[in-house]
Amino acid sequence: MSQSFPKHGLLLGYLVLVWGFAFALIAIALDTIHPLFIVWSRLWMGAAVMWMVWRWRGGIWNVGREWWKRLALLSMTGNIIPFSLIAWAEQTVPSAEVGILMALMPIATLLLAHWLLDNEALTTGRVAGVAAGFVGVGLLVGDDLLLSSGNGQLPGQLATLLATLSYAFNGVYAKRLSPVDPVVLSLGTLATGALFLAFPAIALQGTQLGWAIPFQDWAAVLVLGVMGTGLATWSYFVVVAERGPGFLSTINYLIPAVAFLAGTLWLSEPWSVKHLIALGLILVGVALIQARREG
Repeated sequence: MSQSFPKHGLLLGYLVLVWGFAFALIAIALDTIHPLFIVWSRLWMGAAVMWMVWRWRGGIWNVGREWWKRLALLSMTGNIIPFSLIAWAEQTVPSAEVGILMALMPIATLLLAHWLLDNEALTTGRVAGVAAGFVGVGLLVGDDLLLSSGNGQLPGQLATLLATLSYAFNGVYAKRLSPVDPVVLSLGTLATGALFLAFPAIALQGTQLGWAIPFQDWAAVLVLGVMGTGLATWSYFVVVAERGPGFLSTINYLIPAVAFLAGTLWLSEPWSVKHLIALGLILVGVALIQARREG
């Protein structure tokens, strides 16, 4: 175990960095690239990386036709919907704030799991965690709730919260499925999403924004697709398979912090003490609901 820790620690650090910086990279790409084209690019690049991994491991497709509907649902809830909502939200909401709001995902997962899975009861500690998380979210969206509909950042903030629910549903649904090779599962979901979005993504980019895209925006999408979707997915499954989800749960605390620092320091996005307090409250909530994993 101790000999493998450096490898798993490095993979964990890699996931924290690429997923934490992903929000800032999306903000950069949005200057000249349509949100849906960003999502599609992430999916097909990620699928290409996973296809190479799949071929390297022998290229055995061990799922039947009955899995195509499942792959479509997993792709919709784990890739298409949340990726699209996040990219759309970042047109009006700073990437640092989107990263903070996405920290609510483990709390949303707990709430759904309580109703859809066995042995996921809401204990006193978990209820306190949910409450802390919602107070943190309230600090971020409270001002915009007081504005008339359509003003401020409220639509983008709500879209981000919907993305957390989509991720949460995806995780709960995946737990209810029979075990399958995670590389096959990842390749199938990414490829399905890429095929589904190909036509609308290319059409929207060509008709609304055109193809005069600077190098830095293409580079941001390339990093998102290859490193933040393809290689990150592979790293994720390696860590889960070899160390378990408890070891991986640390990223729920670190990714929002990296996203906040990337947005405020790298992109010079505005921030205030309110953001720090909200981030702290949400992370306290995550810690309370995940305390069971450490016991």
